[in-house]
Amino acid sequence: MTLFTLLIVMALERVTTKTKELHIATWMAYYFARLQKTNLLSSQSSIGTSIIIAGALALLAWLFDAYLPGLLVFLLHLLLLWVCLGCPVTRRTYKRYLQAANREDFEACSLYSEQFGNQGGDLSNVGKQLVLVNYRQYASVIIFYVLLGLPGMVFYSVIKELVVMRRREQQVYLEQLAAIDKQEAIAKDAEAEFDSTQDNGKAYVNSATPEGSSKPSDTNLLGSEKLLFILDWIPVRVTSLGYLLVGHFGKGLPVWVDTLFDNKLPTYDLLAKVARASEDTYPGGNPFLDEPLQLVKLVKRNIVFLLMLVSLATMVGVVA
Repeated sequence: MTLFTLLIVMALERVTTKTKELHIATWMAYYFARLQKTNLLSSQSSIGTSIIIAGALALLAWLFDAYLPGLLVFLLHLLLLWVCLGCPVTRRTYKRYLQAANREDFEACSLYSEQFGNQGGDLSNVGKQLVLVNYRQYASVIIFYVLLGLPGMVFYSVIKELVVMRRREQQVYLEQLAAIDKQEAIAKDAEAEFDSTQDNGKAYVNSATPEGSSKPSDTNLLGSEKLLFILDWIPVRVTSLGYLLVGHFGKGLPVWVDTLFDNKLPTYDLLAKVARASEDTYPGGNPFLDEPLQLVKLVKRNIVFLLMLVSLATMVGVVA
């Protein structure tokens, strides 16, 4: 059933357009918001709490998988795999990035790249970011689904979205601090210009904690990312091995071997190093269009390779 479900969902991914309401990010935003209202999840929650929150949904998925009738289990697998796999917003943004790159509107390219996670909008990192996006939205989900079934895929997807939420909270908080500091600087400049002798200190907002918000826990953010790093350890190496087999094996192998047991190298950098070594890039042309396109072709071939592995594992009885 695993292979059959994967093939159906991947085929639907190719011929249909998924709405954002049918993506894990939307579902988890609602789930996390409900937990925050009941104080079960806060900016200061421990990493243990995060594991429990993800584990609760994984346990629920296991119970449904174990006790529902066969047809309903099959439909449940289709639904949850469809929800966890891919991202309609990223696909739409990537298409807009390509359109902007074709007309050489690099400012628009930078803005679009930030929308699919390219921090700072550095166009030289777009290819690397797209490799990570493909891994997070396709390869890792497929590997967890095959190795650990529906509960494993759900647990990983929840932790992944929790890390995204924590990073977004941190970014919003930093932007609020920057806005308050700017307001204070303007007010102080105005006071100096008019040479006011009146104490206006009470008019300033304390920038230590923006009004109406709480400071996100750096420890919790790092803890969640560390947990995601641990969960990624095997899938990212399986994925990067696929890059060798569908790309330039001779060039990529030394890089893959060097990164194989590097427990400090971030997932983002490991994937980027192996992908760039495994795919030939050609100088000239539009560098902000050519390399992303080449790397996206590589990761797409790798998804086909993963499906072939699942097919072989199904034929020999390793995967049900």
